[in-house]
Amino acid sequence: MENLVLYRKYRPQTFAEIAGQEHVVKTLQNSLAQNKIAHAYLFAGPRGSGKTTIARLMAKALNCNEADGLKKPCNKCENCLSFNDGKFLDLIEIDAASNRGIDEIRSLRENVRFGPSVGKYKVYLIDEAHMITKDAFNAFLKTLEEPPAYAVFILATTEAHRLLPTIVSRTQRFDFKRLTVSEISNRLADIAKKEKVEIDAEVLKLIAHEADGAARDAEGLLGQIIATGEKKITLENAEELLGLFSHRKIKDLVSFALAHDQAGALNWLHNIVNAGYDVNQLLKSLNHYIRKLIMISVSPELAQIAKNDLAEEDFKNMAEQAKKVPTAELANWLQVFSQAKNNFNNYPLPQMALEVAFINLLSDKKQVTSDMVELTIEIPNHKPQITNKSETLNPKQIPTSNVAQQILKTEIQELKKETINEKTQIREPRESIPDADMLELIKSKWQEIITEVKPHNHSLSGFLIGMRPKEASSTSLTLSTKYSFHKDRLSEHKNKKIIEDAVEKVCGYKLLLSCVLEK
Repeated sequence: MENLVLYRKYRPQTFAEIAGQEHVVKTLQNSLAQNKIAHAYLFAGPRGSGKTTIARLMAKALNCNEADGLKKPCNKCENCLSFNDGKFLDLIEIDAASNRGIDEIRSLRENVRFGPSVGKYKVYLIDEAHMITKDAFNAFLKTLEEPPAYAVFILATTEAHRLLPTIVSRTQRFDFKRLTVSEISNRLADIAKKEKVEIDAEVLKLIAHEADGAARDAEGLLGQIIATGEKKITLENAEELLGLFSHRKIKDLVSFALAHDQAGALNWLHNIVNAGYDVNQLLKSLNHYIRKLIMISVSPELAQIAKNDLAEEDFKNMAEQAKKVPTAELANWLQVFSQAKNNFNNYPLPQMALEVAFINLLSDKKQVTSDMVELTIEIPNHKPQITNKSETLNPKQIPTSNVAQQILKTEIQELKKETINEKTQIREPRESIPDADMLELIKSKWQEIITEVKPHNHSLSGFLIGMRPKEASSTSLTLSTKYSFHKDRLSEHKNKKIIEDAVEKVCGYKLLLSCVLEK
Protein backbone atom coordinates (compact mmCIF):
# COMPACT_ATOMS: atom_id res chain seq x y z
CA MET A 1 0.00 0.00 0.00
CA GLU A 2 2.86 2.38 0.72
CA ASN A 3 4.00 2.41 -2.93
CA LEU A 4 0.58 3.00 -4.46
CA VAL A 5 -0.41 6.36 -5.92
CA LEU A 6 -2.85 8.25 -3.71
CA TYR A 7 -6.00 7.66 -5.76
CA ARG A 8 -5.41 3.90 -5.49
CA LYS A 9 -4.10 3.93 -1.92
CA TYR A 10 -7.14 5.84 -0.64
CA ARG A 11 -9.78 4.46 -2.99
CA PRO A 12 -13.10 4.49 -1.05
CA GLN A 13 -13.95 1.12 0.48
CA THR A 14 -17.54 2.01 1.47
CA PHE A 15 -20.30 4.13 -0.03
CA ALA A 16 -19.97 6.56 2.88
CA GLU A 17 -16.46 7.50 1.74
CA ILE A 18 -17.61 8.62 -1.70
CA ALA A 19 -17.21 12.37 -2.31
CA GLY A 20 -20.29 13.76 -4.02
CA GLN A 21 -22.61 11.64 -6.21
CA GLU A 22 -25.12 11.34 -3.36
CA HIS A 23 -27.96 10.73 -5.83
CA VAL A 24 -26.17 7.67 -7.23
CA VAL A 25 -25.06 6.28 -3.86
CA LYS A 26 -28.48 6.61 -2.25
CA THR A 27 -30.28 4.83 -5.11
CA LEU A 28 -27.81 1.96 -5.21
CA GLN A 29 -27.91 1.48 -1.42
CA ASN A 30 -31.71 1.38 -1.48
CA SER A 31 -31.70 -1.21 -4.26
CA LEU A 32 -29.27 -3.34 -2.21
CA ALA A 33 -31.44 -2.99 0.91
CA GLN A 34 -34.56 -4.06 -1.01
CA ASN A 35 -32.67 -6.70 -3.02
CA LYS A 36 -33.89 -5.14 -6.27
CA ILE A 37 -30.87 -5.62 -8.47
CA ALA A 38 -30.86 -4.63 -12.14
CA HIS A 39 -29.14 -6.88 -14.64
CA ALA A 40 -27.29 -3.96 -16.30
CA TYR A 41 -26.20 -0.48 -15.17
CA LEU A 42 -24.81 2.44 -17.13
CA PHE A 43 -22.56 4.89 -15.27
CA ALA A 44 -22.06 8.01 -17.40
CA GLY A 45 -20.15 11.15 -16.48
CA PRO A 46 -16.88 13.10 -16.66
CA ARG A 47 -13.54 11.47 -15.98
CA GLY A 48 -12.39 11.12 -12.41
CA SER A 49 -15.90 11.53 -10.99
CA GLY A 50 -16.04 8.09 -9.34
CA LYS A 51 -17.70 5.85 -11.93
CA THR A 52 -15.23 2.96 -11.69
CA THR A 53 -14.91 3.29 -7.91
CA ILE A 54 -18.68 3.08 -7.35
CA ALA A 55 -18.92 0.22 -9.86
CA ARG A 56 -16.37 -1.77 -7.83
CA LEU A 57 -18.17 -0.93 -4.59
CA MET A 58 -21.41 -2.16 -6.15
CA ALA A 59 -19.73 -5.39 -7.21
CA LYS A 60 -18.34 -5.86 -3.69
CA ALA A 61 -21.69 -5.09 -2.07
CA LEU A 62 -23.52 -7.56 -4.33
CA ASN A 63 -21.26 -10.33 -3.06
CA CYS A 64 -21.01 -9.16 0.56
CA ASN A 65 -22.24 -11.68 3.17
CA GLU A 66 -23.69 -8.96 5.44
CA ALA A 67 -27.44 -9.47 5.87
CA ASP A 68 -28.32 -5.77 6.19
CA GLY A 69 -28.24 -4.26 2.70
CA LEU A 70 -27.64 -0.73 3.99
CA LYS A 71 -24.40 -1.89 5.67
CA LYS A 72 -22.98 -3.44 2.50
CA PRO A 73 -20.13 -3.74 1.83
CA CYS A 74 -19.07 -4.61 5.36
CA ASN A 75 -15.33 -5.02 4.61
CA LYS A 76 -15.27 -7.79 7.24
CA CYS A 77 -16.61 -10.90 5.55
CA GLU A 78 -14.43 -13.27 3.52
CA ASN A 79 -15.67 -11.98 0.17
CA CYS A 80 -15.08 -8.33 1.07
CA LEU A 81 -11.58 -9.02 2.34
CA SER A 82 -10.78 -11.02 -0.78
CA PHE A 83 -12.14 -8.15 -2.87
CA ASN A 84 -9.99 -5.58 -1.02
CA ASP A 85 -6.91 -7.70 -1.67
CA GLY A 86 -7.67 -7.80 -5.39
CA LYS A 87 -8.19 -11.55 -5.38
CA PHE A 88 -11.95 -11.78 -5.90
CA LEU A 89 -12.58 -13.97 -8.97
CA ASP A 90 -16.15 -12.95 -9.77
CA LEU A 91 -15.36 -9.37 -10.77
CA ILE A 92 -14.29 -9.29 -14.41
CA GLU A 93 -12.99 -5.88 -15.53
CA ILE A 94 -12.81 -5.23 -19.27
CA ASP A 95 -11.06 -2.26 -20.85
CA ALA A 96 -13.21 -1.58 -23.90
CA ALA A 97 -10.55 0.71 -25.37
CA SER A 98 -8.35 -2.31 -26.07
CA ASN A 99 -11.05 -5.03 -26.19
CA ARG A 100 -13.57 -3.43 -28.49
CA GLY A 101 -14.01 -5.93 -31.31
CA ILE A 102 -16.58 -8.59 -32.03
CA ASP A 103 -14.16 -11.41 -31.11
CA GLU A 104 -13.75 -10.07 -27.57
CA ILE A 105 -17.54 -9.78 -27.16
CA ARG A 106 -18.02 -13.34 -28.36
CA SER A 107 -15.49 -14.46 -25.75
CA LEU A 108 -17.42 -12.51 -23.09
CA ARG A 109 -20.69 -14.22 -24.15
CA GLU A 110 -19.07 -17.62 -23.77
CA ASN A 111 -17.71 -16.68 -20.33
CA VAL A 112 -21.15 -15.54 -19.10
CA ARG A 113 -22.42 -19.13 -19.42
CA PHE A 114 -20.30 -20.14 -16.41
CA GLY A 115 -21.60 -19.25 -12.96
CA PRO A 116 -19.73 -17.35 -10.20
CA SER A 117 -16.81 -19.06 -8.48
CA VAL A 118 -17.25 -17.91 -4.88
CA GLY A 119 -19.83 -15.12 -4.75
CA LYS A 120 -23.52 -14.76 -5.47
CA TYR A 121 -23.09 -12.59 -8.55
CA LYS A 122 -20.65 -12.50 -11.42
CA VAL A 123 -20.08 -8.83 -12.18
CA TYR A 124 -18.74 -7.56 -15.51
CA LEU A 125 -17.34 -4.03 -15.37
CA ILE A 126 -16.87 -2.68 -18.91
CA ASP A 127 -14.86 0.56 -18.75
CA GLU A 128 -14.83 3.11 -21.62
CA ALA A 129 -17.84 1.29 -23.04
CA HIS A 130 -18.30 3.82 -25.85
CA MET A 131 -15.19 2.40 -27.54
CA ILE A 132 -16.90 -0.89 -28.40
CA THR A 133 -17.65 -1.14 -32.12
CA LYS A 134 -21.17 -1.10 -33.48
CA ASP A 135 -20.96 -4.71 -34.70
CA ALA A 136 -19.63 -5.86 -31.32
CA PHE A 137 -22.45 -4.11 -29.50
CA ASN A 138 -25.03 -5.68 -31.80
CA ALA A 139 -23.57 -9.10 -30.97
CA PHE A 140 -23.83 -8.21 -27.27
CA LEU A 141 -27.46 -7.01 -27.32
CA LYS A 142 -29.19 -10.32 -26.57
CA THR A 143 -26.81 -11.18 -23.72
CA LEU A 144 -27.22 -7.72 -22.20
CA GLU A 145 -31.00 -7.90 -22.40
CA GLU A 146 -31.44 -11.39 -20.96
CA PRO A 147 -28.31 -12.43 -19.02
CA PRO A 148 -28.28 -15.30 -16.53
CA ALA A 149 -29.71 -14.42 -13.08
CA TYR A 150 -26.22 -14.39 -11.53
CA ALA A 151 -24.71 -11.97 -14.11
CA VAL A 152 -24.64 -8.18 -13.66
CA PHE A 153 -23.16 -5.82 -16.24
CA ILE A 154 -21.88 -2.34 -15.35
CA LEU A 155 -20.94 -0.11 -18.28
CA ALA A 156 -18.88 3.00 -17.50
CA THR A 157 -18.35 5.77 -20.05
CA THR A 158 -17.42 9.41 -20.38
CA GLU A 159 -19.31 9.70 -23.69
CA ALA A 160 -22.74 8.16 -23.29
CA HIS A 161 -23.98 9.83 -26.49
CA ARG A 162 -21.74 7.48 -28.48
CA LEU A 163 -23.52 4.38 -27.19
CA LEU A 164 -26.22 2.77 -29.30
CA PRO A 165 -29.75 3.67 -28.12
CA THR A 166 -30.53 -0.04 -28.07
CA ILE A 167 -27.74 -0.53 -25.51
CA VAL A 168 -28.76 2.41 -23.32
CA SER A 169 -32.40 1.26 -23.25
CA ARG A 170 -31.34 -2.09 -21.77
CA THR A 171 -29.55 -0.53 -18.79
CA GLN A 172 -30.40 1.41 -15.63
CA ARG A 173 -28.64 4.73 -16.22
CA PHE A 174 -26.90 6.92 -13.63
CA ASP A 175 -25.44 10.29 -14.61
CA PHE A 176 -22.44 11.37 -12.53
CA LYS A 177 -21.71 15.07 -11.97
CA ARG A 178 -18.46 16.95 -11.71
CA LEU A 179 -17.29 17.28 -8.13
CA THR A 180 -17.28 20.77 -6.65
CA VAL A 181 -14.14 22.54 -5.46
CA SER A 182 -15.33 22.12 -1.85
CA GLU A 183 -15.95 18.38 -2.25
CA ILE A 184 -12.53 17.81 -3.76
CA SER A 185 -10.62 20.04 -1.32
CA ASN A 186 -12.32 18.33 1.66
CA ARG A 187 -11.25 14.94 0.37
CA LEU A 188 -7.70 16.19 -0.22
CA ALA A 189 -7.60 17.52 3.34
CA ASP A 190 -8.50 14.06 4.68
CA ILE A 191 -5.76 12.41 2.60
CA ALA A 192 -3.16 15.01 3.64
CA LYS A 193 -4.05 14.38 7.28
CA LYS A 194 -3.57 10.64 6.84
CA GLU A 195 -0.25 11.28 5.11
CA LYS A 196 0.76 13.57 8.03
CA VAL A 197 1.50 16.52 5.76
CA GLU A 198 0.45 20.09 6.64
CA ILE A 199 -0.95 21.84 3.56
CA ASP A 200 -2.43 25.35 3.41
CA ALA A 201 -6.14 25.48 2.59
CA GLU A 202 -5.35 27.73 -0.40
CA VAL A 203 -3.19 24.95 -1.85
CA LEU A 204 -6.05 22.45 -1.64
CA LYS A 205 -8.39 24.88 -3.41
CA LEU A 206 -5.75 25.57 -6.06
CA ILE A 207 -5.46 21.85 -6.78
CA ALA A 208 -9.24 21.40 -6.72
CA HIS A 209 -9.69 24.21 -9.26
CA GLU A 210 -7.07 22.71 -11.53
CA ALA A 211 -8.67 19.24 -11.31
CA ASP A 212 -11.83 20.64 -12.92
CA GLY A 213 -14.21 18.28 -11.11
CA ALA A 214 -12.03 15.14 -11.32
CA ALA A 215 -11.07 13.73 -7.91
CA ARG A 216 -8.52 11.37 -9.45
CA ASP A 217 -6.63 14.24 -11.10
CA ALA A 218 -6.66 16.19 -7.84
CA GLU A 219 -5.26 13.25 -5.89
CA GLY A 220 -2.56 12.82 -8.52
CA LEU A 221 -1.47 16.47 -8.09
CA LEU A 222 -1.53 16.11 -4.30
CA GLY A 223 0.67 13.03 -4.60
CA GLN A 224 3.13 15.03 -6.69
CA ILE A 225 3.45 17.59 -3.88
CA ILE A 226 3.73 14.99 -1.11
CA ALA A 227 6.45 13.18 -3.08
CA THR A 228 8.80 16.12 -2.40
CA GLY A 229 9.04 14.99 1.21
CA GLU A 230 8.14 18.40 2.63
CA LYS A 231 5.97 18.28 5.73
CA LYS A 232 4.53 21.78 5.25
CA ILE A 233 3.36 22.98 1.86
CA THR A 234 2.60 26.67 1.24
CA LEU A 235 0.82 28.28 -1.69
CA GLU A 236 4.11 29.53 -3.14
CA ASN A 237 5.61 26.02 -2.91
CA ALA A 238 2.64 24.48 -4.68
CA GLU A 239 2.67 27.05 -7.50
CA GLU A 240 6.35 26.43 -8.14
CA LEU A 241 6.15 22.64 -7.87
CA LEU A 242 3.04 22.19 -10.02
CA GLY A 243 3.45 25.14 -12.38
CA LEU A 244 -0.02 26.40 -11.48
CA PHE A 245 -1.36 29.93 -11.05
CA SER A 246 -3.26 30.82 -7.89
CA HIS A 247 -6.01 33.45 -7.90
CA ARG A 248 -3.66 35.73 -6.02
CA LYS A 249 -1.07 35.55 -8.77
CA ILE A 250 -3.61 36.09 -11.57
CA LYS A 251 -5.00 39.03 -9.59
CA ASP A 252 -1.79 40.97 -10.23
CA LEU A 253 -2.07 40.46 -14.00
CA VAL A 254 -5.73 41.48 -14.04
CA SER A 255 -4.83 44.60 -12.03
CA PHE A 256 -2.55 45.71 -14.88
CA ALA A 257 -5.40 45.14 -17.35
CA LEU A 258 -7.82 47.17 -15.23
CA ALA A 259 -5.31 50.02 -15.14
CA HIS A 260 -4.73 49.76 -18.92
CA ASP A 261 -1.05 49.33 -18.11
CA GLN A 262 0.44 47.62 -21.17
CA ALA A 263 4.02 47.85 -19.93
CA GLY A 264 3.13 46.36 -16.54
CA ALA A 265 1.20 43.46 -18.09
CA LEU A 266 3.97 42.64 -20.59
CA ASN A 267 6.66 42.81 -17.90
CA TRP A 268 4.60 40.46 -15.73
CA LEU A 269 4.28 38.01 -18.66
CA HIS A 270 8.01 38.25 -19.38
CA ASN A 271 8.89 37.35 -15.78
CA ILE A 272 6.43 34.45 -15.72
CA VAL A 273 7.78 32.93 -18.94
CA ASN A 274 11.39 33.35 -17.77
CA ALA A 275 10.46 31.55 -14.55
CA GLY A 276 9.49 28.51 -16.64
CA TYR A 277 5.70 28.66 -16.34
CA ASP A 278 3.56 27.29 -19.16
CA VAL A 279 1.69 29.93 -21.20
CA ASN A 280 -1.13 27.51 -21.97
CA GLN A 281 -1.65 26.93 -18.25
CA LEU A 282 -1.61 30.69 -17.68
CA LEU A 283 -4.36 31.24 -20.27
CA LYS A 284 -6.47 28.48 -18.72
CA SER A 285 -6.15 30.02 -15.25
CA LEU A 286 -6.74 33.54 -16.57
CA ASN A 287 -9.95 32.54 -18.35
CA HIS A 288 -11.24 30.76 -15.24
CA TYR A 289 -10.45 33.88 -13.22
CA ILE A 290 -12.30 36.20 -15.62
CA ARG A 291 -15.28 33.83 -15.64
CA LYS A 292 -15.52 34.15 -11.88
CA LEU A 293 -15.32 37.95 -12.17
CA ILE A 294 -18.30 37.78 -14.53
CA MET A 295 -20.24 35.58 -12.10
CA ILE A 296 -19.55 38.02 -9.26
CA SER A 297 -20.64 41.03 -11.32
CA VAL A 298 -23.82 39.49 -12.78
CA SER A 299 -25.84 38.63 -9.67
CA PRO A 300 -25.57 37.97 -5.91
CA GLU A 301 -26.64 34.34 -6.47
CA LEU A 302 -23.80 33.66 -8.91
CA ALA A 303 -21.42 35.59 -6.69
CA GLN A 304 -22.28 33.25 -3.80
CA ILE A 305 -21.53 30.22 -6.00
CA ALA A 306 -18.13 31.69 -6.84
CA LYS A 307 -17.53 32.53 -3.19
CA ASN A 308 -18.07 28.89 -2.16
CA ASP A 309 -15.13 27.88 -4.36
CA LEU A 310 -12.76 30.64 -3.26
CA ALA A 311 -10.68 31.51 -0.24
CA GLU A 312 -12.09 34.50 1.64
CA GLU A 313 -9.20 36.79 0.66
CA ASP A 314 -9.46 35.77 -3.01
CA PHE A 315 -13.19 36.48 -3.12
CA LYS A 316 -12.68 39.89 -1.51
CA ASN A 317 -10.03 40.82 -4.09
CA MET A 318 -12.13 39.63 -7.01
CA ALA A 319 -15.24 41.44 -5.77
CA GLU A 320 -13.25 44.70 -5.72
CA GLN A 321 -11.96 44.13 -9.24
CA ALA A 322 -15.41 43.21 -10.57
CA LYS A 323 -16.68 46.67 -9.54
CA LYS A 324 -14.14 48.40 -11.78
CA VAL A 325 -15.15 47.00 -15.16
CA PRO A 326 -18.54 46.41 -16.88
CA THR A 327 -19.70 42.83 -17.34
CA ALA A 328 -19.78 43.25 -21.13
CA GLU A 329 -16.13 44.30 -21.10
CA LEU A 330 -15.23 41.22 -19.03
CA ALA A 331 -17.01 39.06 -21.59
CA ASN A 332 -14.89 40.73 -24.28
CA TRP A 333 -11.76 39.89 -22.29
CA LEU A 334 -12.84 36.27 -22.12
CA GLN A 335 -13.34 36.20 -25.87
CA VAL A 336 -9.98 37.85 -26.61
CA PHE A 337 -7.99 35.50 -24.39
CA SER A 338 -9.85 32.44 -25.67
CA GLN A 339 -8.90 33.47 -29.21
CA ALA A 340 -5.30 33.93 -28.11
CA LYS A 341 -5.14 30.25 -27.19
CA ASN A 342 -6.20 29.32 -30.72
CA ASN A 343 -3.47 31.53 -32.18
CA PHE A 344 -0.47 29.86 -30.53
CA ASN A 345 0.60 28.27 -33.81
CA ASN A 346 0.56 31.60 -35.63
CA TYR A 347 3.55 32.93 -33.69
CA PRO A 348 7.14 31.75 -33.25
CA LEU A 349 6.67 31.80 -29.45
CA PRO A 350 3.40 30.96 -27.63
CA GLN A 351 3.67 33.98 -25.32
CA MET A 352 3.52 36.28 -28.34
CA ALA A 353 -0.14 35.38 -28.84
CA LEU A 354 -0.87 36.49 -25.30
CA GLU A 355 1.25 39.63 -25.64
CA VAL A 356 -0.61 40.67 -28.80
CA ALA A 357 -3.93 39.99 -27.05
CA PHE A 358 -2.96 42.32 -24.19
CA ILE A 359 -1.72 45.03 -26.56
CA ASN A 360 -4.97 44.94 -28.52
CA LEU A 361 -7.12 44.79 -25.41
CA LEU A 362 -5.38 47.63 -23.61
CA SER A 363 -4.89 49.95 -26.58
CA ASP A 364 -6.54 53.33 -26.12
CA LYS A 365 -9.85 53.15 -27.93
CA LYS A 366 -10.39 56.92 -27.77
CA GLN A 367 -7.73 58.08 -30.19
CA VAL A 368 -8.10 61.75 -31.10
CA THR A 369 -7.51 62.58 -34.78
CA SER A 370 -6.25 65.83 -36.19
CA ASP A 371 -9.58 66.49 -37.90
CA MET A 372 -11.56 66.80 -34.64
CA VAL A 373 -12.81 70.33 -34.00
CA GLU A 374 -13.53 71.91 -30.63
CA LEU A 375 -15.77 74.96 -30.49
CA THR A 376 -16.18 77.81 -28.04
CA ILE A 377 -19.06 80.22 -27.95
CA GLU A 378 -19.32 83.38 -25.96
CA ILE A 379 -22.75 85.04 -25.58
CA PRO A 380 -22.88 88.81 -24.97
CA ASN A 381 -26.51 89.92 -24.56
CA HIS A 382 -28.69 87.94 -26.95
CA LYS A 383 -26.48 87.10 -29.93
CA PRO A 384 -23.71 84.52 -29.75
CA GLN A 385 -20.31 85.51 -31.05
CA ILE A 386 -17.50 83.17 -31.97
CA THR A 387 -14.37 84.09 -30.02
CA ASN A 388 -12.02 81.16 -30.31
CA LYS A 389 -12.45 77.83 -32.03
CA SER A 390 -9.80 76.10 -29.98
CA GLU A 391 -11.43 76.65 -26.57
CA THR A 392 -14.23 74.59 -25.09
CA LEU A 393 -17.81 75.74 -24.63
CA ASN A 394 -18.62 77.13 -21.18
CA PRO A 395 -22.18 76.09 -20.25
CA LYS A 396 -22.55 79.18 -18.02
CA GLN A 397 -22.22 81.41 -21.09
CA ILE A 398 -25.39 80.00 -22.70
CA PRO A 399 -28.42 82.35 -22.19
CA THR A 400 -31.54 81.01 -20.54
CA SER A 401 -33.90 82.64 -23.10
CA ASN A 402 -35.55 80.11 -25.45
CA VAL A 403 -35.09 82.51 -28.35
CA ALA A 404 -31.43 82.98 -27.56
CA GLN A 405 -30.95 79.24 -27.22
CA GLN A 406 -32.51 78.68 -30.62
CA ILE A 407 -30.22 81.31 -32.15
CA LEU A 408 -27.26 79.66 -30.47
CA LYS A 409 -28.26 76.25 -31.81
CA THR A 410 -28.49 77.59 -35.36
CA GLU A 411 -25.17 79.41 -35.09
CA ILE A 412 -23.41 76.27 -33.82
CA GLN A 413 -24.79 74.14 -36.64
CA GLU A 414 -23.63 76.68 -39.24
CA LEU A 415 -20.24 76.94 -37.57
CA LYS A 416 -19.78 73.17 -37.61
CA LYS A 417 -20.56 73.06 -41.34
CA GLU A 418 -18.09 75.85 -42.05
CA THR A 419 -15.38 74.30 -39.91
CA ILE A 420 -15.76 70.84 -41.42
CA ASN A 421 -15.55 72.33 -44.91
CA GLU A 422 -12.41 74.22 -43.88
CA LYS A 423 -10.71 71.33 -42.14
CA THR A 424 -11.66 68.43 -44.43
CA GLN A 425 -10.21 68.28 -47.87
CA ILE A 426 -12.92 66.73 -50.00
CA ARG A 427 -11.41 65.18 -53.09
CA GLU A 428 -13.31 65.02 -56.33
CA PRO A 429 -13.79 61.48 -57.62
CA ARG A 430 -10.85 60.50 -59.73
CA GLU A 431 -11.00 58.66 -63.02
CA SER A 432 -10.72 54.88 -62.97
CA ILE A 433 -7.32 53.43 -63.71
CA PRO A 434 -6.31 49.90 -64.83
CA ASP A 435 -6.16 47.26 -62.10
CA ALA A 436 -2.43 46.73 -62.56
CA ASP A 437 -1.77 50.45 -62.18
CA MET A 438 -3.96 50.59 -59.07
CA LEU A 439 -2.03 47.69 -57.51
CA GLU A 440 1.28 49.40 -58.29
CA LEU A 441 -0.03 52.65 -56.79
CA ILE A 442 -1.03 50.89 -53.55
CA LYS A 443 2.34 49.10 -53.34
CA SER A 444 4.27 52.33 -53.87
CA LYS A 445 2.25 54.07 -51.14
CA TRP A 446 2.08 51.10 -48.76
CA GLN A 447 4.45 52.52 -46.14
CA GLU A 448 2.57 55.84 -46.16
CA ILE A 449 -0.72 53.96 -45.63
CA ILE A 450 0.77 52.11 -42.64
CA THR A 451 1.98 55.40 -41.19
CA GLU A 452 -1.51 56.88 -41.64
CA VAL A 453 -3.08 53.92 -39.81
CA LYS A 454 -0.67 54.04 -36.86
CA PRO A 455 -2.22 56.97 -34.89
CA HIS A 456 -5.65 55.34 -35.08
CA ASN A 457 -4.61 51.80 -34.09
CA HIS A 458 -0.98 51.04 -33.29
CA SER A 459 -1.31 47.23 -33.30
CA LEU A 460 -3.23 47.29 -36.58
CA SER A 461 -0.36 49.13 -38.25
CA GLY A 462 1.93 46.41 -36.90
CA PHE A 463 -0.18 43.76 -38.62
CA LEU A 464 0.00 45.64 -41.93
CA ILE A 465 3.81 45.56 -41.90
CA GLY A 466 3.66 41.79 -42.41
CA MET A 467 0.96 41.98 -45.12
CA ARG A 468 1.16 42.71 -48.82
CA PRO A 469 -1.33 44.13 -51.34
CA LYS A 470 -2.38 41.14 -53.44
CA GLU A 471 -5.03 42.49 -55.84
CA ALA A 472 -6.54 45.91 -56.54
CA SER A 473 -9.08 47.55 -58.81
CA SER A 474 -10.74 50.94 -59.00
CA THR A 475 -13.22 49.79 -56.33
CA SER A 476 -11.50 47.13 -54.18
CA LEU A 477 -8.25 46.13 -52.48
CA THR A 478 -7.25 42.63 -51.36
CA LEU A 479 -4.47 42.06 -48.83
CA SER A 480 -2.76 38.73 -48.12
CA THR A 481 -1.43 37.42 -44.81
CA LYS A 482 0.14 34.23 -43.45
CA TYR A 483 -1.84 34.30 -40.22
CA SER A 484 -5.54 33.65 -39.68
CA PHE A 485 -5.47 35.84 -36.56
CA HIS A 486 -4.43 38.86 -38.66
CA LYS A 487 -7.12 38.04 -41.21
CA ASP A 488 -9.76 37.91 -38.48
CA ARG A 489 -8.69 41.26 -37.06
CA LEU A 490 -8.79 42.93 -40.48
CA SER A 491 -12.27 41.51 -41.04
CA GLU A 492 -13.62 43.55 -38.14
CA HIS A 493 -15.64 46.50 -39.40
CA LYS A 494 -13.85 49.19 -37.36
CA ASN A 495 -10.41 48.00 -38.53
CA LYS A 496 -11.46 47.77 -42.18
CA LYS A 497 -12.73 51.34 -42.05
CA ILE A 498 -9.47 52.65 -40.57
CA ILE A 499 -7.48 51.09 -43.42
CA GLU A 500 -9.97 52.12 -46.11
CA ASP A 501 -9.86 55.72 -44.88
CA ALA A 502 -6.05 55.64 -44.84
CA VAL A 503 -5.95 54.33 -48.42
CA GLU A 504 -8.37 57.05 -49.53
CA LYS A 505 -6.37 59.78 -47.81
CA VAL A 506 -3.01 58.64 -49.20
CA CYS A 507 -4.02 57.45 -52.68
CA GLY A 508 -7.23 59.38 -53.30
CA TYR A 509 -9.42 56.35 -54.04
CA LYS A 510 -12.19 54.84 -51.90
CA LEU A 511 -11.55 51.07 -52.05
CA LEU A 512 -13.41 48.26 -50.31
CA LEU A 513 -10.96 46.15 -48.30
CA SER A 514 -10.75 42.36 -48.04
CA CYS A 515 -8.12 39.96 -46.72
CA VAL A 516 -7.13 36.41 -47.71
CA LEU A 517 -4.74 33.79 -46.33
CA GLU A 518 -1.61 32.99 -48.28
CA LYS A 519 -1.60 29.43 -49.57
